[in-house]
Amino acid sequence: MASQIKIQILIRKFDKTLGEIIHEDLKLLKDIKWYVIKSGGKRIRPLTHYFISQLLGYNGNDLFIVGAVSELIHSASLLHDDVVDGAEMRRGNHTIGKLYGNKTAILSGDFLLACGIERLNRLQNPKLLDSFTRVIRDLSVGELIQMEWEKNPKITLKIYEKIIYGKTASLFGAVCETAGILANRNKDQVRELHEFGVSMGMLFQIKDDYIDYFDSGKKSGKKILKDFSNGLYTHPLIILHEFTTQKENIELNKMLMKEEKTQEDFGRIMSLLEKYTIQEKIRKNIENSAKKLILFLSRFAISDARDLMIQRIDLLAKD
Repeated sequence: MASQIKIQILIRKFDKTLGEIIHEDLKLLKDIKWYVIKSGGKRIRPLTHYFISQLLGYNGNDLFIVGAVSELIHSASLLHDDVVDGAEMRRGNHTIGKLYGNKTAILSGDFLLACGIERLNRLQNPKLLDSFTRVIRDLSVGELIQMEWEKNPKITLKIYEKIIYGKTASLFGAVCETAGILANRNKDQVRELHEFGVSMGMLFQIKDDYIDYFDSGKKSGKKILKDFSNGLYTHPLIILHEFTTQKENIELNKMLMKEEKTQEDFGRIMSLLEKYTIQEKIRKNIENSAKKLILFLSRFAISDARDLMIQRIDLLAKD
């Protein structure tokens, strides 16, 4: 309970910092600002930056600025993604594209990026700026690769990992890397922190893909089989493709290409996943990845920050 209260306090502080960074030059931009702050989310990226900074012994106020910038970059990418995906809802709310139009959504995302980079630049630390500009590049590359391979049955695990690196893991890498930069760690230590963050981001996305098919208890609140309904080849189906027969692959691809999926299609895909024990295979990989991350964190001295990080990673490994 105490840890949850602390997290809520931290989230409020990050939200306050977000409000200070986002300018309000126009009435519309004020609306965008409050949309970003009030739409909430778990603030996983800034919280990760905070906890890693704590592990490294850094307590300066700059960590809240850097963490908030990571959330701005994430929020901007979601605004852009919703336009690309034609999404009308996110987290139970209408998207900016639905409310104001896609042009406004795109420009709003660019505006958020500009606010974040401008504030980051004022810290006068080129290494921080380098870290996040790489993320913005990676986000664009990841989105372009995804667009190129979307609904393509020939997509491989290697290609898919490039997509989720760009769209998810790169930013996780940056929030851990920048904690090391703020704490004045050496080049090798910063690189190690970046690799830890990337691994955490990859695990985060793979678990998200896993939930889409196997969240039988609907703990996440997400619509089950949404990716399948949209005809997307995500991690579970790419793994499934490695085991199915040629005939089953043809059947699977035909189902995914259908504009409207039937209950029979939903039943069939789950039957194939069960036949080849895909849930168990992915769960084992998730557990192994989580163990490696926890082993890395165990190198640090016992603290609330370390325990909370381990706790959050341990939760990722569970159904």
